[in-house]
Amino acid sequence: MNWYASMAPHLALSAAERLKQTPVRITMGLIIAWVFWTVGLQTYVWAWLAVSTLAQIIEYLAMEPYRRPGPPPSDPRRVISAMAGAGLFSSAFAVGILLMWRHSDQAMAAIAVMAIAGTLISNIVSGIASQRLFLIGAGPYVVALFAMPFTAPPLTAATLAPLTMSAVLLVLAVIAIWSRLKASRSRETRALAEAERRLEQAEQAMADRAAMAAIVSHELRTPVSAILAGAHVIHRGDRPEATPETAQLIMDAGRLMTGMLNDLLDHSKIQARAMSLEVRDFDLSAFVDETVRFWTPQASEKGLTLDAPTSGSPLWLKGDPFRLRQIVNNLMSNALKFTPAGQISLDVTTQNTAEGIELRLRVRDQGAGIAAEAMDRLFTPFAQGSAQVARTYGGTGLGLTVSRDLARLMGGDLTAGNAPAGGAVFTLSVTLAHGQPTADTGTESAVAPVLDRRLRVLAVDDHEINRRTLALVLQPLDVDLSTASDGASALDILAAQPFDVVLMDVNMPGIDGNEATRRLRASSGPNAAVPVIGFSAGTEAEQIAACHEAGMTDWLAKPLEPARLYEALERATRAEAA
Repeated sequence: MNWYASMAPHLALSAAERLKQTPVRITMGLIIAWVFWTVGLQTYVWAWLAVSTLAQIIEYLAMEPYRRPGPPPSDPRRVISAMAGAGLFSSAFAVGILLMWRHSDQAMAAIAVMAIAGTLISNIVSGIASQRLFLIGAGPYVVALFAMPFTAPPLTAATLAPLTMSAVLLVLAVIAIWSRLKASRSRETRALAEAERRLEQAEQAMADRAAMAAIVSHELRTPVSAILAGAHVIHRGDRPEATPETAQLIMDAGRLMTGMLNDLLDHSKIQARAMSLEVRDFDLSAFVDETVRFWTPQASEKGLTLDAPTSGSPLWLKGDPFRLRQIVNNLMSNALKFTPAGQISLDVTTQNTAEGIELRLRVRDQGAGIAAEAMDRLFTPFAQGSAQVARTYGGTGLGLTVSRDLARLMGGDLTAGNAPAGGAVFTLSVTLAHGQPTADTGTESAVAPVLDRRLRVLAVDDHEINRRTLALVLQPLDVDLSTASDGASALDILAAQPFDVVLMDVNMPGIDGNEATRRLRASSGPNAAVPVIGFSAGTEAEQIAACHEAGMTDWLAKPLEPARLYEALERATRAEAA
């Protein structure tokens, strides 16, 4: 911004203040003319009225463009004209006051001093926004003030010094008042700008929340409709041959809902800077093999081929394989979604660096590619590439946003572009430390384990749906299941009869799972040492640690997966036997 543009808003404020002061200025001009007439300077009266009126008109016309609605003009001609008009008016009145001072008696001299003080104070208001405007308006009066001791009737040395010192003190007082008022106004202006900025942020946040609610509610209706329809088919029981297919539909819809909720939770945690990464050793070769095994059937079902590297020698890295898989799966899912025919390519390259191993994972599809206008909003939350994409493919638009945020949280980045041969290509770049080989933990299975005895299980959850779900999942184990709807009733049941395992929801009204576990451990009842498996939707490390500190022996994340619940029961029974 140049000098003229920076002065324009200050001139607009000054023009408004000067217009308000017009009645006072006209009155002051008439008083000065009256003084001239009273002290016998009749020849000055008409000249003064003409000069003061002309100065007022010139200033009014020069400032008039800055009183109009809209942005104030910043061209040099108008800025200089406005400043010159203000200076001309001040100079004319300063000369008039000085003449009044020179030819008056003591009473009229006091009027002249008051006129100087009043004009200086008025310029504090009209020049508060700009130091230049203040000096232009007040400068002539300051000169007149310092000229007063030397233009007055002959003074003695005893009276000249106090008069001069009084003039100095008045100028200093005016400058001090102007400085404090300007600083106060600057703070007020900054506070107002900050309030407006925060208001805009709040309005944008409200708009984002509304968009999020609309998108999420729309997208959740699809899997919910599938679950309700499938459950209705199974409940009727008139098509037993369709039960496996219907059950698969319900599981797919449940996974889709879980994925959406996970994206929402991850996005919220990343925005709150509460996302934490796990650091453990993993084999990159096994990671790639599992990715290929998982996506090859889905690609084949759509008639696509998956071009991926073959199994190689193990390469152990140290990082978060779960979050890394989340990024790659998101990219593979998008590539599968946007490729109508052809192939999807997964390319993996590594390079040794001083910090560790630089890993590059590229996923390329043979779809329509990314339009130029869509590239800027590709990683924007709750945004799709276009309205057509949103209608055709759906989704919350969070997947790529979360993936890039996770990549950056790992110290890397996720970039997007168009392949030369067509289609989109996404590149994940991250540098990981060298890892150490670890034992293979095997793959999880949802097959119910064979228990050596019938377990007495107490399931505690405040939602009836969750209690019925636990009963359904535990049905293959043939356990002796009791349920409780809150922590208080659970403690009463635990005090009356022994159990082998307690499944405890963490988040419950009243006595929550952690407090119920603490009271159970502090009791002397038959279940003071019973294994307690907590489960919660909160997956933060601090929340999990709080469960263990409360006395829980194990913890599971919601939504409960049957395989993990079976594993937790086996661990509990093994620990009890030991």
